Amino acid sequence: MDKKSFDIVLDEIRKCVLTDQRIRAIEQVHGYFSSEQVMEILKYFSWAEPQVKAVKALQHKMVAIPTTKVANILNCFTFSKDRLVVLELIALNISDAQNFRPVDDLFRIHLSEKKRARRILEQVCKVGCKAPVAMISSCGMIPGNPYPKGRPSLVTGTFPGIPPVKKEGEKKEDGSISMEGKGIASRIIGPFKPFPSTYNPHRPVPYPIPPCRPHATIAP
Repeated sequence: MDKKSFDIVLDEIRKCVLTDQRIRAIEQVHGYFSSEQVMEILKYFSWAEPQVKAVKALQHKMVAIPTTKVANILNCFTFSKDRLVVLELIALNISDAQNFRPVDDLFRIHLSEKKRARRILEQVCKVGCKAPVAMISSCGMIPGNPYPKGRPSLVTGTFPGIPPVKKEGEKKEDGSISMEGKGIASRIIGPFKPFPSTYNPHRPVPYPIPPCRPHATIAP
């Protein structure tokens, strides 16, 4: 992905507050990321679990990468068990799986994990790389629009603070139903109703006095 398009994607990710929103911003991207861009995106996910979710969203949006760059992506994770999960996710994006050395060096502690990583690479050698090769032009990566259907934060209202755009033919939402996110007063007394056109704040309507009703009295 060219730098301009990638900056747009990063801008959308920065606008997000929740992990699910950031994952959604990645899933709606049209285009392919390089290994360096994948590593840059992972910086916006603090813990291993959100990072693994991000890699899962990116696994079909990556160009073919050699094992040396695969090792760089795996180094973004602290624990070998997480590295093994990520290796399984991006295995079909590896262009030279026969080069075991860079990946083997990351699994030195547990022999079972090292054997598992080697089996993954051997399987990729049989199946082959399924990711597209990065297209390079004279001006660098071929430019493209990462959100051809519009940015998620502007079109679908995915991100907080921006209401979703209603499609034509959709029924208007009932105000009494959509009370979530309103103040405590709205939840108790209901939605605010505008004053009638004849209302004059300088001449308020007198409060109606209810009629006196007969009631029991106690004799002195």
